[in-house]
Amino acid sequence: MIIKSGNGASQVNMDALLIRDTVFIGEQGIDPALEHDQMDYERTHFVGYLEQQPVVTGRINANQNSWHLERVATLKNYRGRGFAQELLKFIMDQAQKQGIQSVDLNAQMSAQSFYFKLGFEAFGQPFYEAGLEHIKMHKNF
Repeated sequence: MIIKSGNGASQVNMDALLIRDTVFIGEQGIDPALEHDQMDYERTHFVGYLEQQPVVTGRINANQNSWHLERVATLKNYRGRGFAQELLKFIMDQAQKQGIQSVDLNAQMSAQSFYFKLGFEAFGQPFYEAGLEHIKMHKNF
């Protein structure tokens, strides 16, 4: 898998939006008005490509010492094959190389065990976002 990053109106950003539309809007029924926001053009997106086809994505909100990981999604036909894990390891490696001390995220409850395997810890109480139950998770480096 080849991983690329981009923001603004880049092709990487457009590919990220395509994956998110398919997964979050098409499969999970999330309202497009909730899924799309101004941050789509301000945040850095990461996309994993197989044979030039976008298959997995995530975006980050970069702060001085931490990154907030958002909108992680894998196309249905590519799930369970380790692509999201590879993407997140790449993102966390990039964070560490830039001196970032931690990464946090709001995980859908159905994905909590996936993030546990990557070393994230849950904290706080579950909450609802876009009609789906989530939990805050955090990983220090």
